[in-house]
Amino acid sequence: MPPTRHVLIVDDEEGMRIVVSRLVARAYADVTITEAANGTEGLHAAAAQRPDLIISDCHMPIMDGLELVRTLRAQGAATPILLLSSEPSVAKAALLAGANAFLTKPLAICSFSQFLHTLLPDEAGTRALGE
Repeated sequence: MPPTRHVLIVDDEEGMRIVVSRLVARAYADVTITEAANGTEGLHAAAAQRPDLIISDCHMPIMDGLELVRTLRAQGAATPILLLSSEPSVAKAALLAGANAFLTKPLAICSFSQFLHTLLPDEAGTRALGE
């Protein structure tokens, strides 16, 4: 049996956390998902849970996604991080901060699935999101 994957989803919008959680759960047979509503909560969850992948929004109160990435990288975290934003202009800043990838919202399901498979490969193969 393949090991359980752990994904941390950080977004201040509950609806977006629900959508991303469902997409991740559909992509991986065995996945544990932790949610956080801002970067500070995400930072604490990352330290406590040690996720295999972090998916974070860029614009959030308290601590935004860019600061979350910078802080994690400064602490030596090598966890793959996918940043999301409705503003395409944030892409360069996201990658410079240390994110592995950037996607714009609203999410294109095919692109999201490809990024999941790239950032968190599954030895048994990632299921298609439509299955």
